[in-house]
Amino acid sequence: MTQTDWVMRSGQAKPTVRFRTPRWHRWRERCHHRRMEVAALPSSILVLDDDPDIGLSLQLLLQRRLAPVFTLRRTVELYGALERLRPALLLLDLNFAPGRTDGEQGLRLLDEIRAMSAPPVVIVLTAYANIELAVRAVKHGAFDFITKPWDNARLLHVCREALDYAKRTQSAPAKQTDDPSRETTPQPLVEQERSAVLRAMTDAQGNLSAAARALGLSRAALYRRLQKHGL
Repeated sequence: MTQTDWVMRSGQAKPTVRFRTPRWHRWRERCHHRRMEVAALPSSILVLDDDPDIGLSLQLLLQRRLAPVFTLRRTVELYGALERLRPALLLLDLNFAPGRTDGEQGLRLLDEIRAMSAPPVVIVLTAYANIELAVRAVKHGAFDFITKPWDNARLLHVCREALDYAKRTQSAPAKQTDDPSRETTPQPLVEQERSAVLRAMTDAQGNLSAAARALGLSRAALYRRLQKHGL
C-alpha cells in the first residue's frame, strides 16, 4: 500500500498522508548530496594573458588542485568576464601590446579593477627582469606577483593564500563608508573615452562591428582607439 487517505472526521477534512518508500528516501538523499556539492564548489580563477600557452599551462596546473580556471587573451573581454564569472582570483599579465614591457597597461587595469565594488583578489604576472614593476603592482593593490617562468610550488602556494584571503574577505561584514567629505573626482576625457570603448566592446562581446555601430564610429576609427588605449 503506497497511499492512504484520511476520512472526514468531525466535519473536518484531514490531509492526505503519503508513505515514503525506500526509493523516495534514496532520491531525497541524492538531492541532498547534490546541494552540498554545489555549495562546496570552490571559487573560480580567471587568467588574463595574451599568450595562449601561458593560459593553458596555468589552467592545467591550477584547475586540478585549486579551483575552476577560465582564461582570456584580450583586455576588452575582462569586464564582461568579471561580471559573468565573479571570480575570487584574477591572474593578470602586465603587458599586452607587442614590444611593451613597461607594464602601464596592466597597472591601469589593476587600478580600474581595484576600484570596483567587489573586486577579485589580483596576482600579477611579470617577466623575471621586471621585479621592480611587480613591486609597483603590489603598491597598486595586487595581492602578490608571480615571475615568469614560475615555480609551480610557489605559484600554488600564493594562489591558495589568495583564495583563502578572498574567502575571508567575502565572509567579513562590509564596512559602511558614509563620508560626505569624500567626493568622486571626474574622469579625464581620455579615461571617459577608454571606459566607453571598453563598455561597448564588452556589450558587443568583442564584436568590432557591433561595438563600432554602438559608438557611432567606423571600424577603422574604433580600431585606432583600441590601439590608442592599449586594448
